[in-house]
Amino acid sequence: MEPIEESMEPIEGSQEQEFTILQIMPALPGWAAVWGNIKEPEQGEPGYFSEPVVCWALVEASDGRRFVTAMAPDLESSELKLMLDMGNFLGYATPTYSLDWMQLASNRRSKNRARQS
Repeated sequence: MEPIEESMEPIEGSQEQEFTILQIMPALPGWAAVWGNIKEPEQGEPGYFSEPVVCWALVEASDGRRFVTAMAPDLESSELKLMLDMGNFLGYATPTYSLDWMQLASNRRSKNRARQS
């Protein structure tokens, strides 16, 4: 049996990849996906935002990779949407576990600026 190769690379949404949802499981109340603002926030703004997670999905990409990601309601279409990393995903928050999201968002923006330089 061959070892399973695991990757911690973000699964980014792209127009070239197609995704198939294999299984959905409800999320416990209070889970949220946290995203950093791409631009530097105005004075007094947190620099990040969160979206409620309503369920988890086991997804298979067209290249055969499988991963679990959160799903949230799309307020425009009233459908569920996959929450794929677009480069500004910070992590998941629960009612009992929260990080310093302002600092994480600031660190991510600094890292992205350094990459672009």
